[in-house]
Amino acid sequence: MMTHSEPDLPPPSGESIPAPVPSGPSGPPDTGFPLKSLLLAVGGVLMLVVVVFGGLLYYAFQPQRTTMTVVGLEWERTIQLEQRQPPAPGETDERWVAVRELTEADATPNPRWPELPPGADYRAGKRTERYLVRVRSSKSPKVYEHPVPAELFTRFRVGAPCEVIIRRGIVEAVTPLPPSP
Repeated sequence: MMTHSEPDLPPPSGESIPAPVPSGPSGPPDTGFPLKSLLLAVGGVLMLVVVVFGGLLYYAFQPQRTTMTVVGLEWERTIQLEQRQPPAPGETDERWVAVRELTEADATPNPRWPELPPGADYRAGKRTERYLVRVRSSKSPKVYEHPVPAELFTRFRVGAPCEVIIRRGIVEAVTPLPPSP
């Protein structure tokens, strides 16, 4: 069967005929090297590396809360011992002079201050105190140490559980857990 083609009619007045589009390559000749595919692959790999590295950094800097066991306690209290000195020639006021430090230390949960020598010629000067809690996870033999304030120290017991906050392998906080019923 034959098809009938319509003759080329001129366009209605005022309209122009579009120019024919040349056929052929419009860009650089194909050299066979897939540059666009390579750039996409490299970009994808870089994006994956950034996401993984960012996730690791985020995880490393996030605090980890975990329950550990108290394995040791240590405290130390120090008093600067002052002794009364007679007034210097030409002076009327007596002086108090630091003569030595008295230190009391132990590994019990009951801290106490060192005893002062008897007599009115001695008095307590500057006081310092330090409280340390040692904790360990049941999953690791590593023991962590962390200083705590005096009011918190007396609530810890060896063998009792506590909550520990660790960031980048460093203990940031240790708090005793309430005793289980």
